[in-house]
Parts: sequence; C-alpha cells; structure tokens
Amino acid sequence: MSKKSKQKILGEWLATWKHEGGGDSQDWIVEEVVAKKDFFRGIKFESLNNCKGLNWVGYGGIFEKRYLRGEWHSLNDAAYANGTFMFIISSRGNFMSGYETVPDDDGKLTFREFFLGRQPEDLERAKSWMKDR
Repeated sequence: MSKKSKQKILGEWLATWKHEGGGDSQDWIVEEVVAKKDFFRGIKFESLNNCKGLNWVGYGGIFEKRYLRGEWHSLNDAAYANGTFMFIISSRGNFMSGYETVPDDDGKLTFREFFLGRQPEDLERAKSWMKDR
C-alpha cells in the first residue's frame, strides 16, 4: 500500500447508507467516520455520531491505489452484525463509493450501497458517480 494513497484516506469523513428498518421503510443513515492508521490491520474506520446509534468499526487496506476493502462489525451490545466492504476511491480522494455486505435478521447476506465524502457535496458526487456506472 503506498503511503500517498493511505494519506488520502486518513482523517474525517461523512458517510451515508440505506438502513432497511423492516417493511418497505428505508432511511438514509448519516454518520461521521474517522480513519486512522492501525499498526496490525492497516486502516481503522470507526463510526461516530450515527443518527440511529448503529455504530461500527472496520479495518481495511488499499489495493492498486484505488480500491479499499476490508471487514466491519457492529459496536452495539445487542448486535452481532458483521460483514465486508469494498469501495472505489475517487481520483481526487474526496469521496468513495461502494458496497458492504450485511446479514439480515435471518442471516441471509445482502449488499448495501455505502458512500463516503469529505464534505456533504462529496456524498452527492459519490452517489452520482455510482449511479452513472
């Protein structure tokens, strides 16, 4: 992993993803995510100020200077949710678009779009970028 690529990722991010709350209800979750170096696992991602209290921590690494992949798990006491993630880093490093795997209540694996941006407008760019692909 190049040092320059890692430096693009470290720091504070805004993130959004769709939470399926049962039935046809889907709410966009908004949260802050902090990315820090982790000596043993590459980069540590931790959610803060999640609007629904669905906090998580993840660890991942950058591959081919453009892809970020890793695993995550819930920090909620009553939850045992965990999964993987894969994002594409924008050329300027100001947003990431991708997917995470999420188990449903029956343990079935689903894929969920996940977006990160440095600023609120970067989140919209990330969504548009994904839609255009």
